[in-house]
Amino acid sequence: MTDPFQSQTQIKPDYIIDALIRGRWFLIVPLCISLTLGLGMTLTADKSYQASTLILVQPQRVPTSYIRSVVSSDINQRISTISQQVLSRSNLEQIIDQFGLYEDSSGMYQEEKIDGLRKRIKVKTERARHGAESFSISFTGSEPQRVMRISNTLASYFMDENLKVREAQAIGTSEFLDSELEKTKKRLEEKEQKLAAFRAKYLGGLPDELETNLRTLDRMQKQVTDKSQLLREINNSISQLDSQISSMAATNDGFGMGDDFQSFDFDEFEEEEDSELQAAQAKYEALLLRYTEKHPDVKKLKRTIDKLKENLEAEEELEAVEEAEQPPAELEEDILPGMGWDPVAPLKAQRAQLVIEAKNIQAEVSAIQEKMKIYQQRVEDTPKRELELQSLKRDYGNIQNVYNSLLDRKLEAELSVNMEKKQKGEQFRILDYARLPEKPISPNVKMMFLLSIAGGLGLGGGVLFLKELLSFSVIRRDDQIETELGLPILASIPPLEKPGAKTKQKIEWIMFICCCSYSAIFLAFFAILNHKGLDRTLNFIKTTLNL
Repeated sequence: MTDPFQSQTQIKPDYIIDALIRGRWFLIVPLCISLTLGLGMTLTADKSYQASTLILVQPQRVPTSYIRSVVSSDINQRISTISQQVLSRSNLEQIIDQFGLYEDSSGMYQEEKIDGLRKRIKVKTERARHGAESFSISFTGSEPQRVMRISNTLASYFMDENLKVREAQAIGTSEFLDSELEKTKKRLEEKEQKLAAFRAKYLGGLPDELETNLRTLDRMQKQVTDKSQLLREINNSISQLDSQISSMAATNDGFGMGDDFQSFDFDEFEEEEDSELQAAQAKYEALLLRYTEKHPDVKKLKRTIDKLKENLEAEEELEAVEEAEQPPAELEEDILPGMGWDPVAPLKAQRAQLVIEAKNIQAEVSAIQEKMKIYQQRVEDTPKRELELQSLKRDYGNIQNVYNSLLDRKLEAELSVNMEKKQKGEQFRILDYARLPEKPISPNVKMMFLLSIAGGLGLGGGVLFLKELLSFSVIRRDDQIETELGLPILASIPPLEKPGAKTKQKIEWIMFICCCSYSAIFLAFFAILNHKGLDRTLNFIKTTLNL
């Protein structure tokens, strides 16, 4: 006997057609049953409707070049956040109470109602159209009118929550920047106080005063040099006065007969006064070439010249008085010895004045030198102060930059808050409102139609294939005798017809045609349901039956 698997490889199309004709009942009967069940399930299944609202994400109306919005999160992220808020327990409970959902389900717990309602709501981000972003909100239910109203209500919730979220985010950003700005301002004021205290503590020794300190040192050094020169000149004058006093004491010949009174040459004294006055005036003119009349040295020399002039005038007045009151020659010997007048006294007074002036100049030189030490110390400490000041300025500059940046952002945040309050920012705008659904999404007529056909034909084809497989040893055609048995065919006797075989065959074909017509009607009805919709078709049937 030939291997069945080998024989299956030699199956021809006419054998398949013959097998389908012989097993036609195995195909048509399951198909009719499947179509009947599919149509029955489609007509009796609970219908579900879906309404969807399309919302457009409209950009802000004020150009971003003028006002930048502080709400810059991704649209998908914001939609996800708003969805969590809209689908919260409180909102869903409000929707259940508002639209009377689950009134017939008294045995359900509130958590089950909320979970069921949340599963029936879907939020889907649509693809951008012409550069704009959009998303849709859909709701599924059994009543078309209620489904449409709930979908539009959810859309309004989304729009309101978007405004609240954007405004809250803008206000939160503004408040955060305000608090950070206040903290930074306090830090900046602390740095300003430290910087001011540092400048006050080291006033005069700051780096920007280095040039002034160096110039002051040069000026003081010049003053010390000038005063030292003046001091030397005064010491020379004192030495000259000492020599004059000594010479006058040695060469004095007196005015009388005794040794108690010595003569005094007034002309010589006046000449010395004139020479000192001329020298002082020459020095005064030389100082005026370098200093002004308000300079301390010039003022002191001016006072010295005035005193010398006063002394000369006093001497002239005294000489005039003496000449007017001079006694006769015969009485001179009696009057002069008793006068007791010292001719060296003016020189001694002048010397004492010069000594005092020398001491004053020396004290001024010492004071200037002490000040020079202070300025010298300031100059030496300038590099150290510069490093400390740079550190303070660097910290102050960094904090000031942060403060200015926060201030700019704070102003932008305030503008953004005003823009959000006036609803000039990015908004959600309903592009397509939810409409009354006419065609249910469940049951899916097209899917039930395909499943019915596939189930009926698949079941019948499987049974037919199994039957043919189990009867593979049956010889049904003449060529099987030669190919499978290897025997030549000598003669062929046609099958004998039994009584009533033709009538039975006719009845069988009529029944087959009826089954095919039944299947065709159901297929046509499925096609009409799929094209016109379940509700329209049922309404048409009801209207026709009522007529």
